[in-house]
Amino acid sequence: MDAQAGCAYLSRVVDLPVAVAEVVFDDVTRSLGDPAARHATAIATSLLPARAVRTRLGSAIPGAGVSVDVELAPWSRSRTEVAVRYAGNRRPRALARYVYDKRAPQLLDDVAGAINARLPGSTADRRAA
Repeated sequence: MDAQAGCAYLSRVVDLPVAVAEVVFDDVTRSLGDPAARHATAIATSLLPARAVRTRLGSAIPGAGVSVDVELAPWSRSRTEVAVRYAGNRRPRALARYVYDKRAPQLLDDVAGAINARLPGSTADRRAA
């Protein structure tokens, strides 16, 4: 067992309804890669993400990169969750997990921050409301 086990699912909540957040998410994640297949489901009733983009977290060490999914899913009627998780069904090798533990939180903060930056007013003003 790992002494410091990392988390395979990281998320942040943004103060936007999913219908609005989808448009901003598509624009913010355009540079990461092509969107995954979209599922035709009712908003806020599905366990499937509203949007997903598969990308790769690289490393200076050859073969140490890891594929991840950046997802957008409903959190509540007025809030949306942005998440990063391992892509695929298998747990990656130890070196790839290390890259994920170091780079995924920054990727998540960058995407959530870019979504929040598109909104009028400061983050502190939105939280106080």
